Amino acid sequence: MTELAYLGQAVQAIGDSPSPQEAARLLCEVAVPRLADAAAVYVEGEARHRVDPARRLPHRWSGELLRGPELLDEHLIAVPLRAYSKPVGCALFARDRARRPFGEGDVLVAGQLGVPAALTIFHERLHRQQLETVEILQRGIRPESPPDLPGVDISFRYRPAAERVGGDWFDVIPLPGSRVALVVGDVMGHGPAAAAVMGRLRTAVQTLAALDLPAEQVLHSLDEIAQRLADQTLTTCVYCVYDPVLRRCTIASAGHLPPVLIGSDGETEVLFPPRCPPIGLGRTPYETMEIAADDGSMLVLYTDGLVEERGRDIGQSVDELRGKLSRPGPIEEMCDRVLPAVHADDVTLLAIRFRGIPSEYVAQWLMEPQPMTPARVRGLVSRTLTSWGLEQMIPVAQLLASELVTNAVRRTSRPITIRLLRTDVLLCEVSDDDHRMPALHEPGLLDEYGRGLYLVSQLAERWGSTRVAGGKTVWFSMQLPAETASRGP
Repeated sequence: MTELAYLGQAVQAIGDSPSPQEAARLLCEVAVPRLADAAAVYVEGEARHRVDPARRLPHRWSGELLRGPELLDEHLIAVPLRAYSKPVGCALFARDRARRPFGEGDVLVAGQLGVPAALTIFHERLHRQQLETVEILQRGIRPESPPDLPGVDISFRYRPAAERVGGDWFDVIPLPGSRVALVVGDVMGHGPAAAAVMGRLRTAVQTLAALDLPAEQVLHSLDEIAQRLADQTLTTCVYCVYDPVLRRCTIASAGHLPPVLIGSDGETEVLFPPRCPPIGLGRTPYETMEIAADDGSMLVLYTDGLVEERGRDIGQSVDELRGKLSRPGPIEEMCDRVLPAVHADDVTLLAIRFRGIPSEYVAQWLMEPQPMTPARVRGLVSRTLTSWGLEQMIPVAQLLASELVTNAVRRTSRPITIRLLRTDVLLCEVSDDDHRMPALHEPGLLDEYGRGLYLVSQLAERWGSTRVAGGKTVWFSMQLPAETASRGP
């Protein structure tokens, strides 16, 4: 074989290598014995691969000072491995003293052999950096631990596919009235592009949920957003809203796998919300189903990585999952039990056990917007908190509740709804049919209005306002006294 043919075949073989390790191995093997008697490839100073029977070459070599292939002495060539002007390693080639010394032609051949190896190492490093960046972003947008919310126990699992990043996501979003939104989604495809779309859609869902839109409207709005974010990208998603007071759960699905409901008696049921296509197709109406969420029952949401298996019917896999879920046990143990030992795709699992809020710790009134209504509310708050053993909270709670009711009385002519809930906090909600949201500002000395909301912002632990169907809800929460909070409702 001529020198040119040898060099062409060697460069092509190294360039076709599937990994840096394989490229380093081929570089050494094509160089020995034709070009040299020993060869080694170093990455980050360590030998990635060596063919060196007589142990001529060192275990470590950086080659950082080299600008190009260089004859260090007549029997040793050093080749810096560079790709796009960036150093990624270096290679050494050595000859026995008994052989003729290296010449300029040998230096050129050694340099050419290093080019495809450098490119392979560079692209592998770049790919890993991209994966690490995306994985960091994914970890940053996923909850680290289940949120502690009243009326529910929550457990989740996420297992990424090996060597790939994907578009799975999940979320648990608190809503007004101690309700909670549960979301699981899956952007089709893998890699940084799918992960980027996933991050945008997750943020969009959080924003839509904060508006307290109906579940079907959340998916419809998400579909419109997805069309603007990414062409030709489809996403499946299931969005549920659980009300621990009414003990009802609303479910909307966009082409997602069916949730599994586990009754308090251990009986399992695969739920089939109205069939709606995935997010991203456009002009698609979405519908919901509503189920009873009895105390002690559990809802399980998941992505296809949990049940999908090549060559197997997905319905059969879902039935098998249902069987695994029928075995009673703690929620954490159940999640560990159903996770597959081996999975080719991302696996996301979100399990929610419904506990509800005891009815004796919920008080609700519907009142006409009259001048005496705030005073009546103060009396109702006093009697309710006394029955709950929260007497020391009465003065501030009375004041803040009456301020919200006073604002509602000024703005509406239809009945106002006032609700008190005792969970891990005391929550007060005032709802009316006026769509104008309250604006907080610090009142001046001569201002006639605006002091009520300012008082609420200063004395409540948290407060907020939310648009709801037919109007708005303004709320505040107060921390329970330590001696009563420890006892719980």
